[in-house]
Amino acid sequence: MQSCRNGKAFKKGVSQKTCHILLQMFGFKHNFTDLKTILVSLYLLLPAILSGSSPALSFQDGPQSGTDPDSILVFAIPEVIIEQSRHSFFNEDKKSSAPDSLIRAVFSNSDAGQLLSLFTPAYINTSGGPGSSSSVFLRGTNSYQTTVNWNGFLLNSISLGTMDLSLIPVAAVQEISVVNGAAGSIAGSGNFGGSVLLRNSANWQNRLQVSVKSELGTYDNRHHSLSGKIGNDRLQYQLLVFTHRAENNFRYTDIFKSGNPVERIQNNSLDNMGVIQNLFFRLPGNNMLETGIWYQSRKKEIPAIMGSHLPANAMQRDSSLRVYAKWTKRWDRSSLSLNTAMFDEQMLYRDKGLAADNFYSVDSRIESNRLLADLNYRIWMTEYLSADAGLEVSSLSAEVDAYGGKISEIRSAAITAIKLNLPGFTGNVSLRKEFIADIDIPLLFSAGVKKDLPLNGLSIKSSYSGQFRVPSFNDRYWQPGGNRHLLPESGYTADIGLMHQISTDTDNQLTIEVNAYNSRINNMIQWVPSESASWWKPENRKEVRVRGLESSVASVGKLGGYSYNLGMSYNFVNSLITGTYSGSSSDEGNQLMYVPLHTGSVRAGFSFLDGFFGFTGNYTGNRYITNDNNPVYMMPFFMVFNSYAGYRIRMGDLSGQLQLRVMNLFNTRYQVIRSYPMPGRTFHLSFSVDYNYR
Repeated sequence: MQSCRNGKAFKKGVSQKTCHILLQMFGFKHNFTDLKTILVSLYLLLPAILSGSSPALSFQDGPQSGTDPDSILVFAIPEVIIEQSRHSFFNEDKKSSAPDSLIRAVFSNSDAGQLLSLFTPAYINTSGGPGSSSSVFLRGTNSYQTTVNWNGFLLNSISLGTMDLSLIPVAAVQEISVVNGAAGSIAGSGNFGGSVLLRNSANWQNRLQVSVKSELGTYDNRHHSLSGKIGNDRLQYQLLVFTHRAENNFRYTDIFKSGNPVERIQNNSLDNMGVIQNLFFRLPGNNMLETGIWYQSRKKEIPAIMGSHLPANAMQRDSSLRVYAKWTKRWDRSSLSLNTAMFDEQMLYRDKGLAADNFYSVDSRIESNRLLADLNYRIWMTEYLSADAGLEVSSLSAEVDAYGGKISEIRSAAITAIKLNLPGFTGNVSLRKEFIADIDIPLLFSAGVKKDLPLNGLSIKSSYSGQFRVPSFNDRYWQPGGNRHLLPESGYTADIGLMHQISTDTDNQLTIEVNAYNSRINNMIQWVPSESASWWKPENRKEVRVRGLESSVASVGKLGGYSYNLGMSYNFVNSLITGTYSGSSSDEGNQLMYVPLHTGSVRAGFSFLDGFFGFTGNYTGNRYITNDNNPVYMMPFFMVFNSYAGYRIRMGDLSGQLQLRVMNLFNTRYQVIRSYPMPGRTFHLSFSVDYNYR
């Protein structure tokens, strides 16, 4: 057997050109020994794949036992890479973002909705002050078209299809990131906008950390938390206990009443508490066990809308218990993981005509349960080529009076994906087939690439992903109005982006990123008035085309004795109704409701010695609140600025921090959702004491 350079046929007719192409594809030099190494390695690995084991491979130079200088390839796979979930492992071709450490620390007492608005192009839809329900609108889509995942498990409500971000404390997880236009074949149902990834992770260098935090704010906002981490290089345990109480009785101008009186909002208090525990255990034989428990209970009063002359007496209570366990087995070049979870969630909504009444005019209860399982096998066929094969199974059930009883459903999905990771180039392809009784889900295909360009620091990303969304339980079973014959939403997302990282020196870096995307949503579901107008019902009413541009500039570095982190972004999104299946065709060509055409943000953070300060600003453009885009009901643009400053004190293993945040610095009067006022300027003073034993 000869090398490619000799131009001889390999076995039966492999030409020199073909040989060179194969070698280049896998990143090897033009040497037949390398190609032979790949084939021998695959041959030796095949029995291991079939038997579920993986042999240890070694690389040796020179001839062995008088044979040709053949060799068997070995390479190191970082532990953090081999344990990454599919959601994280296959997203290099997507635009993704995460908060910097300073922003994360400053807003550690906030919820995920507040944090996401500071570092992503997301539009956060919220109905009031702290603790009020909030949801994320990504890339011009609705909130139920973006998924929220906790350690790989979907958090979106079975009944509503959305996830209330105000229920997620920033301190609950170690990692928060957003993947715009996440691949449907990887993330599953409901990712037209993207996916929010929440992850708990272990720091194996940690020995003991204890942190006590308290925050006092305007309108009797009180936030307290206790967190601890203890362990060694084999076992890590994490605990978070938090409470958040607030009256939220802020003043606002009621523009829907004659004379625009200034009033104080009533029936808006919050009582929220929770406990989150995580355990990470490295077992012998390269086994890893991870478990987590998240219990939370929140009671939130619901105020009357602006313009109302009647007192409000509505209240909503949310409680949840989420438990998960993960087992991972690692071999030299492969891993097998089994992930299971049980989610039990309850929501109670009550309303009275008068506070003194002994009965409720509305008493609505929703109980839902989820059992989830995910089996995934990952293998590195070469140093540059890996593949995943997975199976997901979920059992969903909900008991709601309006459903007429308990509804249960089994869903399953088969996923396969392959990833090629060469120096300066990453590409992946994935397929997913979902199985749900009485619902036909097509085979989903996704593909993407990331390529470094000749200009130093410049790279290009491009991806295509098939998407779908299964109607929620409310869409199908709520009575009156539910429609069991709804079709799932379907379509695709395609995007392309450029990123340029410029390093002026070792301490300073400038990053410029621009992304353009195009999405198509067919059979979009919308709740509309029934023929009698006595109730609303869901229908497949629209075809929607979403086109947008995301741009950002960020700079980090040091200047004199200061460290700085600067950034600004601008986003344009055109979400047009391009077709209607029923109702008025006059909606065609109009922007989707509550989707602003223009949004933007700016931020600046500075650190010096043990002090820090900075500000953030968010701009939201005009939004229509009717399908016909009636300008009479158009909500005006607004821009809100926040500022912060703090100082750290260090004494050996003990440290403390004092911090002041000013939200809505210029006391801007605005509404995110029509008729729900937002708070004016508020002050939040917090302090923390931390003990870190190394």
